[in-house]
Amino acid sequence: MPNQDFPESEAGLIQIPVKLDGKMLVDGIVQDLGTPGMTPVLAIERALEAHIYQAFSGAFSDMLIKPPTIKLHSNYFKRRFASLAELVEIGYETWYFEVTIATRPENGFDKVMLAATDLELIPISYGWGVSRVHQVKVKKLKKQTNHLVRINHIRVGAAVIRIIMDRLIETPPVQPMIANFDPVTGSRGMRIVSFDHMVSGQKSLCECARTFHSSLPAPTDRDGSHFTALGEYLSQCNYKLDICHICIAKSLPEDKRYGRSIETNFKVYVDQVMCDRGVDNRTAQAEVMHVLGLSRWQRESELYGIVRDLFPDYKVLREASPEWLGRMRIDIYVPDLGLAVEYQGEQHYRPVTAFGGEDAHSKVVERDRLKRQLCARNNVEVVDFRFDAPITKTAVKSRLRRFLESDQ
Repeated sequence: MPNQDFPESEAGLIQIPVKLDGKMLVDGIVQDLGTPGMTPVLAIERALEAHIYQAFSGAFSDMLIKPPTIKLHSNYFKRRFASLAELVEIGYETWYFEVTIATRPENGFDKVMLAATDLELIPISYGWGVSRVHQVKVKKLKKQTNHLVRINHIRVGAAVIRIIMDRLIETPPVQPMIANFDPVTGSRGMRIVSFDHMVSGQKSLCECARTFHSSLPAPTDRDGSHFTALGEYLSQCNYKLDICHICIAKSLPEDKRYGRSIETNFKVYVDQVMCDRGVDNRTAQAEVMHVLGLSRWQRESELYGIVRDLFPDYKVLREASPEWLGRMRIDIYVPDLGLAVEYQGEQHYRPVTAFGGEDAHSKVVERDRLKRQLCARNNVEVVDFRFDAPITKTAVKSRLRRFLESDQ
């Protein structure tokens, strides 16, 4: 199987060539960043996962007994809300990317020959003069052989990121701002959220938070460096009207907001509401959740977890945006099964004032119609779960029974 781009196999080893190309990430990243709520770092990680999945699926297509599984450890890259301008300077890096490949026993392999262009595969030193770009661990079972390929260190450099920046400058996204939930790392008692331009990195704050920010106490020797760092950060930001999640929740349609990252980060607004309204933490948290309509997102998260558990051997994507869907997204997508799972909130069935009323409802209905049309055209079946339907493993399993049976 090796070709001229790779060294010949060593005696007794079966070597499989896999080629990676950093420029193949660009289209997926640009498409993802066209959807409100996506950050450059998350878009890069999603594109890496998709590209490596496709590369290994293609290289092992004649040997696989089920689709490969992949695992990217996002916790290694700490600058989660970095703009493209920042990433040009520092690059994006991740470590110990895992690909698990299952073959029949007779198709087992010992070595993968990885090659990459416009993507750095950096070796890790194990001491005694030994360094490796990746490792392969083999576990032989009775009916199959499992191979764990661990790529030690991957870096997406400035060249690829500049191409992405140029594409976004040429065609600006609908929502170019990133909601940065941790602009000053580790804030406690004075949590803030800034809104950073994903291309330039320019930082802005919502005007509604100015009073809260002005309540920042003057730093003392006992405060350490935290309040000093927070004060310095606030001084370099501009204030703009109506740009935060709370201000725009009732004024902009869902597809022009900041996406669902607020689902797990809403507590960043609790300190501000406590200050503005003079209420306790619990009351402030309830108020934030009410204004942002977070119960809907919590139920969708539960649905995603159940679908993922029901299909452990398949890639299950959340907020997927296949190329043929344009700027729309599928809530939960299992591409290898042609399955789209959509959680339909109340605003999909009737006008809801908190979500923009009659006008917003009409747009949601039209968007749903177009999404289903495109899914059908691309052989993807849509299964809807209503906002008032039970979200339990038994109920979801019953609705998806046909897909589970086809997997047997």
